[in-house]
Amino acid sequence: MTNIVVITGRITKDLELKQAGQTQVTNFSMAVDNPFKKDDTSFFDVVAFGKTAELLNNYCGKGSKIGVEGTLKQDRFTDKEGNNRSVVRINANRIEFMDSKGSNQTNNQPQQQSGQTQSGNNPFDNGADISNDTLPF
Repeated sequence: MTNIVVITGRITKDLELKQAGQTQVTNFSMAVDNPFKKDDTSFFDVVAFGKTAELLNNYCGKGSKIGVEGTLKQDRFTDKEGNNRSVVRINANRIEFMDSKGSNQTNNQPQQQSGQTQSGNNPFDNGADISNDTLPF
């Protein structure tokens, strides 16, 4: 059976790298916006291990935009009061850095513009300016 998750979003708080035996671990939460409904955000718990955790800690922080590919993992346990609990997390297998620690959303615009200057040979570059407000969805 297939268990693959791919999400893109922003880290909700600064990362903390921890040591678990011989392995480095970081747990964090990601905010993922629904592209079809304004003001609809989902929050997902993510865990990364080893070099992935170390790189995340070094290059990302609160607000960093990243892509995560991983698997869903359900942990079941009994809390202090004797209640059965369940937590679902994403175990990160692959991370894509979409911006870095200390950057903000306005830094993404110059990257798009620099890509547009190289579009001289692009047959699909018709110069049409389409904003999200004019789309029917």
